[in-house]
Amino acid sequence: MLSRIKVNFSFICLRLHESGAFYNLKGSINMIKKILIPCLVLVLLAGLPTANPNVGVKTYYQNNLKRIAVELQKMDEANSSEQRGIHYLSVRKYFKKIESLLSRIDKESYLKNYNGAPLPKLEKNVPDLRVIQPKGLQVIDELLAESEVDEVELSKQISLMQKSINQSLVLNTSILFTDELILHGIQQQWIRDYTLGLTGFDTPGSLAGISDAKHSAEGILALLKSSEINNIKELEQALERNIDYLSANTSFKDFDRAAYYKIHWQPTYQLIVDLYGNNIANWNETSHLPQEVNPLATQLFDTSFFNLQAFLDFNKKELNPSTIELGERLFYDARLSGGGKMSCGSCHNPTLAFTDGEKKSKSSQGLGTVQRNAPTLINSIYTKAFFYDLRSPKLSQQFEHVVFSTDEFNTSLVDIFNKLESDSSYQKMFKTSFPEHVRNPVNIYTFKTALAAYVASLTGFDTKWDKYMRGEGEVSSDAINGYNLFMGKAACGTCHFAPTFAGLVPPYYDDSESEVLGVPSGKMYLSLDDDMGRYSTQRPKEMADFYKHSFKTTTARFANQTGPYMHNGVFETMDEVLEFYNNGGGSGHNLEVPYQTLSSDSLHLNSLELSNLKAFIDAIND
Repeated sequence: MLSRIKVNFSFICLRLHESGAFYNLKGSINMIKKILIPCLVLVLLAGLPTANPNVGVKTYYQNNLKRIAVELQKMDEANSSEQRGIHYLSVRKYFKKIESLLSRIDKESYLKNYNGAPLPKLEKNVPDLRVIQPKGLQVIDELLAESEVDEVELSKQISLMQKSINQSLVLNTSILFTDELILHGIQQQWIRDYTLGLTGFDTPGSLAGISDAKHSAEGILALLKSSEINNIKELEQALERNIDYLSANTSFKDFDRAAYYKIHWQPTYQLIVDLYGNNIANWNETSHLPQEVNPLATQLFDTSFFNLQAFLDFNKKELNPSTIELGERLFYDARLSGGGKMSCGSCHNPTLAFTDGEKKSKSSQGLGTVQRNAPTLINSIYTKAFFYDLRSPKLSQQFEHVVFSTDEFNTSLVDIFNKLESDSSYQKMFKTSFPEHVRNPVNIYTFKTALAAYVASLTGFDTKWDKYMRGEGEVSSDAINGYNLFMGKAACGTCHFAPTFAGLVPPYYDDSESEVLGVPSGKMYLSLDDDMGRYSTQRPKEMADFYKHSFKTTTARFANQTGPYMHNGVFETMDEVLEFYNNGGGSGHNLEVPYQTLSSDSLHLNSLELSNLKAFIDAIND
């Protein structure tokens, strides 16, 4: 009680100080009315016993943590692979039942210790190179899939997870299981189950995504029944229908992910979103920063699913018709380049889905090419890093690289601004678009923001496929089969995540991945391409060997218009691209690729399945 009184009293003093009430009598009287009296009431209430919200949820969470710990111990002590497998599946079952809470309570711990990708990563926001070694369920899943299990490493991973469980049990005592915590976790879990679980991303060895999704739905149902959240009857019934469907359709290979989305997943997701009508604050209302997913959008395949402000490095109000028009003019103005012959549109032609049809874009010097192929700009705003090597975290910073590059604009911002300031029509457009900069309308902020506004306007979530998934049209059965392959057997969706079908990682969509694919220098697979990708940026805190030949995962949307393919344009046709993936990337074609993140095993896709994949790719072309 005493600590709560201290906190409330500190809050009162802070508000009074901020208001200036200590310095004038009238202000003090007003503050007594507006702040002091209500806060004194809070102080008095602080002395009364307060109930911990959703005690039943807390108990359910704690009990499942303990069950995971017990099954991990039994798994470690198992005398046969069969027994170990049984206990491992029990670990997964209890884990999935509370994953929504585990991931919401401590996202960073969840990704590092419980269910991150089984690959080394680098610690973010630190000044030096710091490698985070993979651990958790995905690592264990891969270990158990090996023909000869590394018993020492498996025991180590089990021990690490037991330690994490113990830490979560300790943390559990101080957690308030509010309605917001529960609902936010459930909503993100529902996205996770569809985009990562059913694709096989979470279970790279066992491919247990369907049973995982069932256990997750069971856990969400149990959490809701244990909670104090109101008006959940319809959602409970929808979850029961999901469980029945997932129980009856257990084949990972044959699971109809399109039908499941339309009949069960999306209607259930809408009911989850509808719970915000119970006076529960959504995550944009409880966060001081805009979150990437719009919590009130009800469709995964719609532009409204994303909160655009979370991807912009300028205020969304600048994304208006006049600023976009200015940005479009700048985008196609070759006068801005040093030689006066190259514009942004030179490499990003709208008739080719904002690519240029070249293996590598032509240099402004006319003596060769730039380093890499030009990717599409459509939906390019939905990323957390730009360029194939992810060297630019912000869209506006990307322009600087182009301006200063000797192979591209080969100029300076000062020279560009001088040209713009000498053009009266540009001056007028800048003043109209940025009235608060009327004294100095052409500057770094206005120039970058105008260009970024135009690029941010190039979005495409209205393809035949998007409309089909929203119930607004039809597609061919071949495209549906192709989608089910893309999100299942062909494993495309484990790197090209829905709905961007790029490397923007669900369910938070706050990180963009790069992959080591083993791209060859030529179609004959005589050698690995010598471009070091992410490693080539020479940034000291990213000079990790596992980033050698690592490139950003670009979108599969519009791919039928954006060839040649890969960072070096080595493949001219989609058939060549699919053959590359179908047979295990560079390693699968007998190239030495030490850190390849793509499986070197064949996908065993037949000609009909490859044709269906192409039909789906056609359907996600706008």
